[in-house]
Amino acid sequence: MTKLPPLNALRIFEAVARLQSFTKAAETLYLTQSAASHQVRNLEEHFGFPLLIRSQRGIALTPEGATLQHCLHDALQQISDTCEQLSQRQHSIRIKSPPSIAVRWLVPQLQDFKAQFPDLDINVSTVWEEKPAFDWGLFDLAIQYGEGDWPGVNIELLHREVLTPVASPALLKGNSQLSIEQLADYTLIHTSRDRHDWELWLGTAWPKGQKELLFDADVMGIEAARHGLGVALVDPFIVQDALRDGSLITPCRRTVPSGKGYYLVLPPHDRHLRRGQPLVNWLQRAV
Repeated sequence: MTKLPPLNALRIFEAVARLQSFTKAAETLYLTQSAASHQVRNLEEHFGFPLLIRSQRGIALTPEGATLQHCLHDALQQISDTCEQLSQRQHSIRIKSPPSIAVRWLVPQLQDFKAQFPDLDINVSTVWEEKPAFDWGLFDLAIQYGEGDWPGVNIELLHREVLTPVASPALLKGNSQLSIEQLADYTLIHTSRDRHDWELWLGTAWPKGQKELLFDADVMGIEAARHGLGVALVDPFIVQDALRDGSLITPCRRTVPSGKGYYLVLPPHDRHLRRGQPLVNWLQRAV
């Protein structure tokens, strides 16, 4: 790489060229006029040719000076924008979460967090990953669903999943409690093609001829249940609001642990954690 001239001299030259005045540039940069002039002359000595044409009417750019000023203006603007973004990052936290926990639990709770930390911005990204990837350049912490067996990261259990059927009261038409046998009369909603969750809850293989409705996301299965399309198997933890307002009820008393859970995943270093610690503490209390 070609040896660069002093960066301070480049910054001063850009201001002089842009403002067409040593006096104005010096005032902008809190320098004396002589100091600004001295730095520009050093820059011209570095290149071996003049960058400015000085006259009694003022200054003008040589072709070389115009080329340098244009390049410096764009470069300094990009540096300024990047520094502004990095400065703003001190007041924001990026969190990655599966759609179900983000939509059904995290977002409704964020108003409480913002009330406690009004100056801290939260950016939530939702993604479903069969094999989680933790790119700490894209987010600061994650809520991850699974068995908690991810190497190279710090993990804290937020909630251990239990499964129970939920349905709309309108679908059940007054039958607030159902037996396992009675469930066979309803469409069963699930979000896994292998029907593993329902088989785990039923304690048997998938019933032959059972009516079913398949979705590829928990949030869609929950909404289908709320609209009376069938009975969904979910964790009451992520439908707390629907159970409170009565749009969903639990028609069976049987609950079964799935062996999985929702985990708070933190980077192996503490650089991100320092900024995100208020959110980490809040998440731990909010569950």
